[in-house]
Amino acid sequence: MIEVKNVYIDNPLQQKRQLMKSDYREKLEAYASATGAQLKLAVFWARWAIWTLISPEKLVDGNGNLNLDMETALSTNELSRLGDRMIGTRSPLRLRLTADPKRTTPMAPDGTVEFTIARAQLYCNEDEILDPVEQQLAWMFMQYGTWKTSSIPQLEGDQLKEIELLCQPTERTNKELGFEIIGTLSQMFTSYYAEQTLENREIVQLQALPQPQWFAPLVMSDYNSKALPLWLIKAKPNFTENSNVTND
Repeated sequence: MIEVKNVYIDNPLQQKRQLMKSDYREKLEAYASATGAQLKLAVFWARWAIWTLISPEKLVDGNGNLNLDMETALSTNELSRLGDRMIGTRSPLRLRLTADPKRTTPMAPDGTVEFTIARAQLYCNEDEILDPVEQQLAWMFMQYGTWKTSSIPQLEGDQLKEIELLCQPTERTNKELGFEIIGTLSQMFTSYYAEQTLENREIVQLQALPQPQWFAPLVMSDYNSKALPLWLIKAKPNFTENSNVTND
């Protein structure tokens, strides 16, 4: 049985809040036990767009209250049990849009240009992605992952030749390993869901179309990537099944 909490604290480095008092938690645990379920707490840290799933009874203080910070929630996160994964791939991801010279206007003095795309190509680092499944994954990563995207136009005189959308991490952290983390599956779907249901931070609808085709290849044991190498990392909580608290 999962209780859901939303935490928004404006200061990104001060993510801590009391989420459950002992009497409320004990009532929920009693109800969960009566239905043959375990009580879990899903916390959405809205400032960071991060989901965590925890076992409340393992993290309560001496009074039975649950005061939780995001660092502890991440270190005891059990969301991988529901299929969440950290995704790594090679940087950068690139979308190259080649202009059709016959249907592209010269650049105007104010910097505007009208052009028609003649060809679109996706790349992972220097390798062109040709497989349709990998193209879909790469495009999803670029739209909803945590890397930043910038546009780089290529000009010859006043004629636009191509525009390249370059998606890469703001800081390289795994140069020796050869890949960078682009986010988690839960983060990516959260970004997609927000895009479909919010407008100017106001809720405009409650439902978004499921996109199982995005994630199916990532949970298939026999899936082999070609031009889009993937690292799928399953993060486990830092306590044993029999422990009551964690201080690590």
